[in-house]
Amino acid sequence: MTSNVHPVDEKLPLRQMLTLGLQHMAVSYIGAIAVPLIIASALQMSQEDTVVLISTTLFCSGIATLLQTVGFWKFGVRLPILQGVAFSSVGPVIAIGSNPEVGFAGVCGAVIGAGIITMLAAPFVGRLRRYFPPVVTGCIVTVIGLQLFPVAYTWVGGGHGAENFGAPVFLFVSISVLATILLVNRYGSPLVRNLSVLIGMLVGAVLAWSLGMGDFAPVEQAPWVTVPMPFHFGLPTFAIIPIATMTVVMIVQMVESMGLFLAIGDIVGKKVEEKEVINGLRANGLASTIAGGFAAFPFIAFMENVGLVILTGVRSRWVVAVSGLMMCAVALTPKAGAMIASVPSAALGGAGIAMFGVVAVAGIQTLAKVDYEHNRYNVLIVGFTLAAALVPVLSPALFEQLPEWSQPFLHSSVVIACLLSVLLNALLNGIEAPQAKARETVTQNI
Repeated sequence: MTSNVHPVDEKLPLRQMLTLGLQHMAVSYIGAIAVPLIIASALQMSQEDTVVLISTTLFCSGIATLLQTVGFWKFGVRLPILQGVAFSSVGPVIAIGSNPEVGFAGVCGAVIGAGIITMLAAPFVGRLRRYFPPVVTGCIVTVIGLQLFPVAYTWVGGGHGAENFGAPVFLFVSISVLATILLVNRYGSPLVRNLSVLIGMLVGAVLAWSLGMGDFAPVEQAPWVTVPMPFHFGLPTFAIIPIATMTVVMIVQMVESMGLFLAIGDIVGKKVEEKEVINGLRANGLASTIAGGFAAFPFIAFMENVGLVILTGVRSRWVVAVSGLMMCAVALTPKAGAMIASVPSAALGGAGIAMFGVVAVAGIQTLAKVDYEHNRYNVLIVGFTLAAALVPVLSPALFEQLPEWSQPFLHSSVVIACLLSVLLNALLNGIEAPQAKARETVTQNI
């Protein structure tokens, strides 16, 4: 008997969901703690406050993931999306938090205020869904994969700040991880193939540790248990300028998120309608509102996990929901989180190349379905979009002389890809309502 359940909604056996969920969490953990570490360092927080910031960020990341994957009422896009803190919020958070008249309580208030505004604006922004045909979503997915390669290469070289960046031993570990992933996918059983990235990372971690890499001091220093509590830095304060600043960041993230929702829908084979886009944006706003209360930051989809979905072929949102629960659990047990963070960057490098590469390929597959033979404008749309969107990656200093207000838009490859591809498609191909296109088709047939 054939099941009518879409793979995205499929509930796998518990043991399988636990192992696959662990794989998603392990892949995303380093990125999840990077932002709070950067912010804590910039604001010169104490060790205790830094631990709290990491814990609350992980906890809220798990909550945000559950909102998007499981969802409730009119919240959540219900796709296999793991949420993490957006790097675009780092600059504004540091600027607001370093202002002695505002402080970190003002950061919390700004995140809450911007989250509420996002929830209210979601229905209006979500109506732009029809401006994202395959030529647009294909550009977005391709750019997502390509712009992540520098991250993978940094891991391969030993990570930021590595004394001997690019040393042969780092390359050896990363190549070993990549080789393990390839061998598992070639010779492993279907279940084992689904865990190829986790197996590769474990092999790389053991190999790296045996070669003297890794710092276990944070594991020894981390507490066994901590409970994330709201208002650790005091009650949030609300001021117009900080809220307006964070709202601009959230607007950028809404544009990026809408493109990501549609792109991920294409990848997993589930059409994302206007309603789902609105629900996803609304969930982003709610997650940010909750995060502000816990001294965390706005969230957005982690593309590392999308690469994992493509690589394993497991599209179940419930697997990622389990990963969200694990994020919450790790937030309560910092020692376990410190153990995951002790995995050397070189062990992540091979996994990163594999995951980010398949994301780029997914975008290329979507672009391959676009009609270039009868519509030469599509060639221009794709060419111009890719050229412009890769500027922040290939020449990050190019836009530095432009106005300050434009920087959040121009330093994100995904945002550039979203805005430019939509604009070019509207100018060159035009935007018509589905009803108008249907009428035109009928007229031509007559």
